[in-house]
Amino acid sequence: MNPIKKLTLWAYALSLSTLTFLACGDSSGKDPVVGTERGTAKVMLDLRFSEVPLMDSLVIDCIGADTLHLVKSPEERTLNLDLFPHDHWKFQAKIYANGSLMQRGEVESRLEAGQTTEISLKMHPLAGFIYLKIPLGFGNPSRIAYGQMELSSADSLFTYLMEMDDSEGIFRTELLPLETMYRLKITLYDTQDNNIYQVEDSLYLSPDNPVPSLELKSLRGKAKISIETAENANLEIMLSLPAAKRAPHLNDLVITEFLSAPLKTDSAQYEFIEIYNGSIDTLLLNGCTIGTGSAGSKAWEITAGEIAPGKTMVFGDTSASTPEKYRNTSTWGDLTNTKSTIVLQCNGEILDSLFYSNAQDSASVIPNYSNPNKNPQSTQLDIRHWETRNLGESWCLDSPTPEELHDCM
Repeated sequence: MNPIKKLTLWAYALSLSTLTFLACGDSSGKDPVVGTERGTAKVMLDLRFSEVPLMDSLVIDCIGADTLHLVKSPEERTLNLDLFPHDHWKFQAKIYANGSLMQRGEVESRLEAGQTTEISLKMHPLAGFIYLKIPLGFGNPSRIAYGQMELSSADSLFTYLMEMDDSEGIFRTELLPLETMYRLKITLYDTQDNNIYQVEDSLYLSPDNPVPSLELKSLRGKAKISIETAENANLEIMLSLPAAKRAPHLNDLVITEFLSAPLKTDSAQYEFIEIYNGSIDTLLLNGCTIGTGSAGSKAWEITAGEIAPGKTMVFGDTSASTPEKYRNTSTWGDLTNTKSTIVLQCNGEILDSLFYSNAQDSASVIPNYSNPNKNPQSTQLDIRHWETRNLGESWCLDSPTPEELHDCM
């Protein structure tokens, strides 16, 4: 994904009938004193900013004949505004992430009546931070109790403790100065305070790389980390450990989402099944199938070679609406709409299965679509309750989110 995002602002001049309402002109009906002729002006403001983890909000201030202050989600890409023509419009934009101001940009332009003005505003990073996820695996098989990250520069030393949940640990820092080389040291401990894992390396925070996206692929493997610079403006660094590769075992892979009844009149919808690798290893999928029937009697061979730890994989039908990256099986059969069983097998062993039904007559029945003719929903596992996934209450119905894990709130 290209980390440079675009946000387009369309601005139109206010008609005289709205001047008084917005307190931008004289209540007597006279023209506002803005130094321009009466009429309309349109501006297209193209905001360019680097997408970073933990983005909170996008703040835009438009200062000129009027003053507008807008707070938007970074996911919102288009804003529609009404503005007066004016000799000096100033557009200021700020990106907040990790609870602090991360990027800022400003541009000034004249808006003339009857003209369209296109403006490009590039956001500039002010500071950086580090955000690192560590897959602990279902049940935390390494028995990690806590972790510590030391971050040092030429004149500073910072220490951070790891936040933990059932399947991953997270390190995050406060804002850090740019144009600085940092030495990174991560240590993980067991309940007896034994050092069971340690890794060290260096990274450089710069305006082109304010928030390195760090990921430990696995807790197994060599301690040496290779730093690979991503394509597209060097905006991402990947810390990569070679993960152990092996065949999957019971409770390594779980079915986390499926859609059995897409809306036939919607060409963008398709049947799919999603699985998740909850182990700390890369799992080889040779000899694995997924399908329907009480014992996987209608099984489709999985053609994808492997799945990384802490990652999802989606298997979609063969219709034209299914994205190519989700066609990870040799064939596909219809997922029964009313009730059926989905079975995941590897080398003849059933690793996970679920029975779903649109008639919930038992707490053990996984719910299915609510109304496929109006707003079809996928069935999604609350990943926090993966151990009780045989119970219907561990699942919920929501808008389809292939490749994304879900928390049923």
